[in-house]
Amino acid sequence: MRKSQIISLFICNLVPYTVGNGLIPLLPIYAKQLGVGSAVAGYYLAFIYIAIAIGTVSAGWISDKFHRRKNPIIIAGLASIPIAWLIGRADNIWSLSVLTAMMWFCGGLGLGLIGILAGLSAGEDERGKIFGILSVAFGLGALIGGLTIGFIVDLWGFPTMFTAVACFIILWPLSGTFLTEKGVERDKEVDRSVKESSGLGRNYYLLFCASLIAAPSGFVILLGRSLLMEDLKFRAFEISITGAVSGIVAMSLILLMGWLSDRIGRKIFLYLGYLACIISLAILAVSVSLWHFIIVLALQAIFMGVNTSVGNALVTDLVPQESLGRGLAWYGATIWIGGIFGFAGAGYALQNFGTLPTFIIGMCLPLIAMVILFFVRSGVRGRVRIAPS
Repeated sequence: MRKSQIISLFICNLVPYTVGNGLIPLLPIYAKQLGVGSAVAGYYLAFIYIAIAIGTVSAGWISDKFHRRKNPIIIAGLASIPIAWLIGRADNIWSLSVLTAMMWFCGGLGLGLIGILAGLSAGEDERGKIFGILSVAFGLGALIGGLTIGFIVDLWGFPTMFTAVACFIILWPLSGTFLTEKGVERDKEVDRSVKESSGLGRNYYLLFCASLIAAPSGFVILLGRSLLMEDLKFRAFEISITGAVSGIVAMSLILLMGWLSDRIGRKIFLYLGYLACIISLAILAVSVSLWHFIIVLALQAIFMGVNTSVGNALVTDLVPQESLGRGLAWYGATIWIGGIFGFAGAGYALQNFGTLPTFIIGMCLPLIAMVILFFVRSGVRGRVRIAPS
């Protein structure tokens, strides 16, 4: 893949991850300032993750239906700018929920299309590396968002912060204009094989289920961290800085794991990601100091980054490229579906059962996913040529 393409894809990835990672720790606090409790704050976050899941699935439909990714990426970025500004003017939980859901839909659509475009552009021997580079945007976004967004809120409040976010989002559609659209060059034999097999394959569906089951635990960590730190009287900047520092720790490890997965296999790193999630929840259960929460978020970032980068690379190995849009979109949606159940379930459980039972349940989910992953057979299906359209 050309360097200019990687840079453009990376920036398009970086902007929504910066905004998302910076806002997620503070959105429950913003919602609670509007007079809602922990459970409703969790439901609010679950609702916006329904929107991002729909956006991600829509990316697959758009890619396979219209064979265009560049223009929808730009449109999603442009639409996010005024929405971000309006979120800062929301005065009740209903308007906040609708506006945030719209912004998260655009984010899911953009991130889904970026992943599809990367999968179509990357060579077989560089998939782990390319998706690893793109996943570094998750850690770097946590760093940038954590250092800036909470700081702005502490100094000038939420409305000013959302105005700054709207200005920052301009980088997304601007960098999107430099993307090179790629198409799939099919032949009759490939088309025939695709028609004969409408499914994505047993191994893909097992991987999909493993990610779907494990993903909620990552969001249990996010909501639990925010609410625990608020109860311990940490400031908004201190809450967001945990994501910043953890992003620094996670970035290099995620990139290294993606690169190594091209050489020694994908599954071992997915196992390590699930294990990082389990350890993160165990530490969160006893966290009281700032450095405790930094470790928790670093491990959570490794889990999310590896599940995305190495998982996407494995999907690209398993799924024919004619079906890659659908395969990557649905796999990407497992993360956000995890957000729906993770936030809603964690909000309810934390309010009604307490922290320890909630975190124990969260630890069990990656364990189940590890068992399912054991039955996934790595391999590469279908070969096509990629050509400029």
